[in-house]
Amino acid sequence: MNKITTVLFDMDGVLIDSEKFWQQAEKEVFTSVGCQWSEEIAHQTTGQTTRAVTELWYRLFPWEGKTLEEVEQAVIDRVDELIRQEGEIKAGVLATLSFLQAQEIKIGLATNSTPSLIQTVLERLGIASFFQTTVSALDVAQGKPAPDVYLQAAKNINSKPQNCLVIEDSFTGATAGKKAGMTVFIVPEPEFYHNPKFDLADRKLVNLEEFEENFLALSYVTS
Repeated sequence: MNKITTVLFDMDGVLIDSEKFWQQAEKEVFTSVGCQWSEEIAHQTTGQTTRAVTELWYRLFPWEGKTLEEVEQAVIDRVDELIRQEGEIKAGVLATLSFLQAQEIKIGLATNSTPSLIQTVLERLGIASFFQTTVSALDVAQGKPAPDVYLQAAKNINSKPQNCLVIEDSFTGATAGKKAGMTVFIVPEPEFYHNPKFDLADRKLVNLEEFEENFLALSYVTS
């Protein structure tokens, strides 16, 4: 394995406990246009772009009166509102960012979320200064599970994919990281921690409080 010089973070579910906000916003908005809510469908779409999620619900429950763009924007606006009101940084994030900065590791953000939500989250959590690049799915041809956001983030800070470590919480995102040719740490939601689909990641963490020891172990293996 190659030496890790760069760590690229997903945002929702990794830096901020926002998956619940997406669930709430999607439930409110999609049911308001006549969709029948399903927790199973909602979990299947974790980590996908807002457009992909909106298109799926429309295929299942076609609505009238509002465009896909209007419904998608309503979800984004509601998530933004909830983050501003209630968003909280996840366990171990600040310590992890501080550790990486002290180690002079390059830090980037690559997410299926929108540029406006990236700004909202980084401002709410007070961590914008740690990131040397932020890439949204809107900045590239395809969102996750395609590797585009991770490859673009690496390119922006002159890093090679083989020197990058991705931190993800979803199967969709982990797939994107592996397709990009990067090392992947995954921090799944607790109820899905033992799901074998997450075995595609190089290491699985309970939360980012476990990051430093696993990173150092990885560095020892790769040095």
